[in-house]
Amino acid sequence: METISFGTDGWRAIIAEDFTFENLGFIAQAMSEYLLNNYDSPSIGIGYDTRFMSERFARHLGKILKANHINVMLSDNYLPTPVLSYTIKNRGLNAGIMITASHNPYYYSGVKFKAGYGGSAMVELTNKIESYLQKSPLPYYKNQNLETYDFFKDYHDHIKKYVDLDLINSIEQTIVFDSMHGAGTGYLEKFFNQSQIDIQAINANLNPNFDFTLPEPIPDNLQQLSKQVKYTDAVLGFATDGDADRFGIVDQNGNFIQLHDLLPILFEYLINSRNWDGDVVRTTSMSGTIDKLAAEYNRQVIEVPVGFKNICEKMLDQDILIGGEESGGFGYKNHIPERDGILSILLVLEMLAAENTNLHDKIARLRNKYGPFSYDRIDQYCDIEKTKANMENLINNPPSEIGGYKIERINTIDGIKFYFDNDAWMLIRLSQTEPLFRIYVGGKETETVQNILQAGQKLLTN
Repeated sequence: METISFGTDGWRAIIAEDFTFENLGFIAQAMSEYLLNNYDSPSIGIGYDTRFMSERFARHLGKILKANHINVMLSDNYLPTPVLSYTIKNRGLNAGIMITASHNPYYYSGVKFKAGYGGSAMVELTNKIESYLQKSPLPYYKNQNLETYDFFKDYHDHIKKYVDLDLINSIEQTIVFDSMHGAGTGYLEKFFNQSQIDIQAINANLNPNFDFTLPEPIPDNLQQLSKQVKYTDAVLGFATDGDADRFGIVDQNGNFIQLHDLLPILFEYLINSRNWDGDVVRTTSMSGTIDKLAAEYNRQVIEVPVGFKNICEKMLDQDILIGGEESGGFGYKNHIPERDGILSILLVLEMLAAENTNLHDKIARLRNKYGPFSYDRIDQYCDIEKTKANMENLINNPPSEIGGYKIERINTIDGIKFYFDNDAWMLIRLSQTEPLFRIYVGGKETETVQNILQAGQKLLTN
């Protein structure tokens, strides 16, 4: 067995190198033993995305689990991760496994563990599963027959009650939806059977190599969406990532909408439209605009490390109205403690229909109130050991200024985050799923952001 090391909420690896049927079998057996040792009549839901061999990997998992006398519910089709998560919670299953590598390159596959509450497995749970790896031989499982289930129906019925589809369906304009060849393909359209909306789908063929682009809805990957929005005079363009738990938006001018802006806008809309209580949880990679807005409503903002499992943990323990990360993962009260790209898109459409406005104008009003904001990010593959050493040195011996900008304070909740005297900030951290570092910078001016980005990059690569 190659080394299997669980990361953020599971395991990702290169197909045929480490991600093999053999290693997947060891994980299935470990999950089986965990379930058998903790539940009387254990049950599990299994879903999969559109990547190479995902369905076969899911069936392989399911057969081993069933051979261990686990009650297995296998999806009858590819599906977004939040659909699986909702099914787990709604049907009272003990756990779930999603075969996906999310936004990783096409040659990766992965396993996401989901707990019975319908959200990311915490470290304690993944550690327990990991402790059973290769403790027992695999059972005979070749001839196991698996029943498949329609997981989408329950999710669909729930979302129809959560958002005002009649209001959304009154929008008589064009939107463009880019599923990036991923698990969101065909799913947004299922909510618009009787709609006036003209939904134009792009990258909607199931291509396991994602046209050799990353299925991540960030500006560099949404140029085609931007062009299509402008070409069709669409009111908005939406995209979901490889397993559709995250999303991105471009406005009617084809400009990417920063999620730093959208989080406070959606937070305020949920307060006004639902009259719900609850605070905010955000990752340290998000800007402080949401903090300023929340303070006006006497709501608390809780800052956590990057990774939605950290948001999920707070959603389970506290009354949270909305949780968000800058990479496009938002979760909501009275749903599941899980990011959901499909629901996020529907809420944005409901908000715009209810207020008879557009995102460009709403963001302009937000920025008029709280001042200008610019943001950019670098993701760079690296020599991971050298970069770790540079990061450790940076944390232990932080500079007093970077790029000519004086540092006022430092936050080490995740990597290292610098706050400068001109209201700019920079977060530097290592990815938990790939050999790369990420640098996030926010500030008032684009020039300042770019200067700090370049200076931060030099800190890690020199």
